[in-house]
Amino acid sequence: MRAVLSAAAGLVATLGAWSAPAAAAPPAEKPSVHVGDVVEYDARYVSVPCKRWEVKDTDKAGSVIMQCDDKLAYFSVATGNLTKIASLDGEAVVEFKPFSPSISFPLEVGKKWQGKYTGYTADNGYRWAGDSSCEVKSAETVKVPAGDFEAYRIDCVDSWKLGGATGQAHSSAWYAPKAATVIKYIQTEDPKWNYEVTSITRK
Repeated sequence: MRAVLSAAAGLVATLGAWSAPAAAAPPAEKPSVHVGDVVEYDARYVSVPCKRWEVKDTDKAGSVIMQCDDKLAYFSVATGNLTKIASLDGEAVVEFKPFSPSISFPLEVGKKWQGKYTGYTADNGYRWAGDSSCEVKSAETVKVPAGDFEAYRIDCVDSWKLGGATGQAHSSAWYAPKAATVIKYIQTEDPKWNYEVTSITRK
């Protein structure tokens, strides 16, 4: 199915410089969010083929809201995790309840967490139950179209159940404190979830 995605919190804002060697990288706190900040992706974000996402609201009913064309992405203010992407009329395209447990601030090497959720994707009509286990495996330098970044690599194993079928999805996400976003995401079993950041603009 998929090991879920990047952080909302990670989509915008700036943190302090990465001043320590990778092996002794400082903890990364959940970043702030600013209306007008923009993150652009190579082809898609969270399986949705839309490249340019802009922050429209920083705290509406507990959600940070970003927009790309006719799609709105909602993220939990409390955790920074994605809850859904929907059309302007409210129809869900991708949805996670209570949220996608893909990131847990503050981040530091060796940190582990687990989270259960239910997921939905409109393109295939799948509704599944997921149990995601994640760990910050390392701090390393990553090159993406937006530049070179020091980043935390988060590896997740997502155990899913869809009807009578079960399985696992494996993913790696690279969260860069200086970019304040997940700059690269790879899901081994289904590349439709993969993305890289091509540019970041902040107000």
